[in-house]
Amino acid sequence: MKPIKRHPLYHTADQLKRGFALHGFTLYDNGEEPELEEKEKSFDLFPVPDEYAASPVFLEDEAYAMRSSLLSALLPKMKTALPIKGIAAGRIYDRRDPLFPTRMMIEGVYADRDLTLKDLKELLTKIVKEIYGVGAETVLTAESRDVWKTEITTEEETFFFGLAAKGNWLARTLLDTDKPGVDTWILRFEADALALHDAGLADRAALYSCDTEFPASFESDAPAFGDTFANKAADLLRRREYLEFCGLKAYEPDCYKKMNMIQEAWDKNNDGIDLAEPLAEKYTWLPTVLTPSLEEALAANYKAGKKEVRIFEIGHIFLPNPKGGAPMEKTALSFGCYGPDTDIRSFKAEVDAFLTELGIKNHFFIPTDLAIAYHPAECNLILDEKMNYLSGNFGGISPKAEANHGIGVHAFMAQLELKPLEEKVKEEYAFTPPELS
Repeated sequence: MKPIKRHPLYHTADQLKRGFALHGFTLYDNGEEPELEEKEKSFDLFPVPDEYAASPVFLEDEAYAMRSSLLSALLPKMKTALPIKGIAAGRIYDRRDPLFPTRMMIEGVYADRDLTLKDLKELLTKIVKEIYGVGAETVLTAESRDVWKTEITTEEETFFFGLAAKGNWLARTLLDTDKPGVDTWILRFEADALALHDAGLADRAALYSCDTEFPASFESDAPAFGDTFANKAADLLRRREYLEFCGLKAYEPDCYKKMNMIQEAWDKNNDGIDLAEPLAEKYTWLPTVLTPSLEEALAANYKAGKKEVRIFEIGHIFLPNPKGGAPMEKTALSFGCYGPDTDIRSFKAEVDAFLTELGIKNHFFIPTDLAIAYHPAECNLILDEKMNYLSGNFGGISPKAEANHGIGVHAFMAQLELKPLEEKVKEEYAFTPPELS
């Protein structure tokens, strides 16, 4: 088997999670919590300096925004007996960088009696040593009365690590730590910045490149950190030599037409959630599926001269709520490939093996010629033995879409929602044959 690869952004984020977990922090969010929040529920837990503050990305009615921090919705869940140690990991949104509006963040809270700045520095130094070696140290520099910039120093260099701040009254109230003698610290670390440093990259455009040469240069057979279904799916695809990429988080108005999908008023499946203001003057709405991003990535690799490509992406999608109110948010997976030894039979076998290894043995495929984003003779729906649709389909990409994107070979893709698959795995795992019950 060829060496297993890992995108450096996810590798860096997992190093941080492991470092905190080794020192008693509980992971409360590993990318599963909603990225969309009500506008009034978005608030700061400490006085964030302007240089580090995120500019909100609002939806069209401005009642909802993409989250600009992780902890505000999670602090009530972290309320336990002292000491309190909790972290969250996931994406936040910041319109200050409209081409790459998301960042991978690790945010934490540390609360205890008589917790000093020295105690905090010692903790962070232990975590830093887990990642960068025994010679690494941390330096805390006051940005204001309650906020400290944290840097990592080694024998060769000093570089930015994150922020450590005293939690404000709201943070202390949500944690029930607003009591005499109890100190509450909020921690924020940007995995993007650390990944740029660790990978020796100049900017975030390089970090978010979908060119497979980039992640293919980073070997890591360590499993994704955290017991989530999304991580299990990602590790299975990595083992099957698929490379993870970071796709677009907002789409251009005509992207579905480009991939030969209907986008009419009656077609609610493709009715995207509009942003209040376009990002980079061209990205106007949130994805309802991940396949437009996948096709863009396949096209970019073909145009770069890649003869064979196997890639995947896991991310959040947003669908209109038929009952009104907040959009429905789900976690989805898309993966695709092309190459000289790839055809619909081999790709069908890939999907079959992936579902089986995931734990879904009772699945089968029903062909359909109605999904026009796919080649009419090569599209399949994924069902279980009860004829329940498992919210997944796959097949050859529509020839029109391949031409529109500039993919000069026949390529294949699959789009799946993870929750129905996870529920099916649980059902099969819990099944007891009648003769054994």
